[in-house]
Amino acid sequence: MPFTLIKGEFVPEAGKPDGDSMRFRPIDPTPLFMLKRKGRPPKINQTNGTIQLRFEGIDTMESKAADPFSSDATKSNLALCGVPDGTGTAPGYILTNQIGPNGRPIAFVYAGTNTAADGASIFLEGEQLKESVNYKQLELGHAYPLYYDTLFFSLRQVLTEAVTKARSSNLNVWGADLTNSGANYSGPDSLLTMPPIFPKLWRRLDKYSRDSDTMNPNSLAEFEEYMESIREERVFILSESNATGFDDIIEVSGNEIELEYLPEDIVVVSV
Repeated sequence: MPFTLIKGEFVPEAGKPDGDSMRFRPIDPTPLFMLKRKGRPPKINQTNGTIQLRFEGIDTMESKAADPFSSDATKSNLALCGVPDGTGTAPGYILTNQIGPNGRPIAFVYAGTNTAADGASIFLEGEQLKESVNYKQLELGHAYPLYYDTLFFSLRQVLTEAVTKARSSNLNVWGADLTNSGANYSGPDSLLTMPPIFPKLWRRLDKYSRDSDTMNPNSLAEFEEYMESIREERVFILSESNATGFDDIIEVSGNEIELEYLPEDIVVVSV
């Protein structure tokens, strides 16, 4: 799968890094403006020249979710990017082929240097993918897979191998994950201590708990209706070769909620 190589440095102090994001200062931002995009142009900070990265293929727990899982993912990301203390800068590069709706490059992220020319087209294959921070976060059990249909099947396969191994070893989030076995929700405060679940599902619960139209945010009684009202995106279930709505793969029973499929079995359909 072809990607554009963009060299630069990681600048964590220019933002608030977490387990799957980091501020990055490209040496030459020009190639970013040549990438395909569906929304705004690359959102480069005019003061410090940095841009927020969106890590391809992974999703980590939100910063206000239960510790130590979210903070451990952040610490791991910083260390893998070469800025373990969250200060200073470190050389790095990204492989990207698109700008997301919010002006962020959707990228595979690498620490260190690359001998190819800045702006070169790189065909990414499995072994090079395994050197990415994205892959390593999955391998260490700090991240969940989050696949979109813009990511080639062969690359998803490599990422899924890392997920499967991490889960079988109960690494980090997988030692406590309740995505497919049922997490208890009892209101907004319960989200702060809830064991790990698929972050996309956690974020939907968080929005539900804060929505002004939710009459009883301490109950899941209105959740299914809420999900239908926001017209969630379509997803493709790999194991069944079937497309459906994200809301249709969420199971609610009383105040317990779970996904009916493993995260790596779900591919979000682009719009």
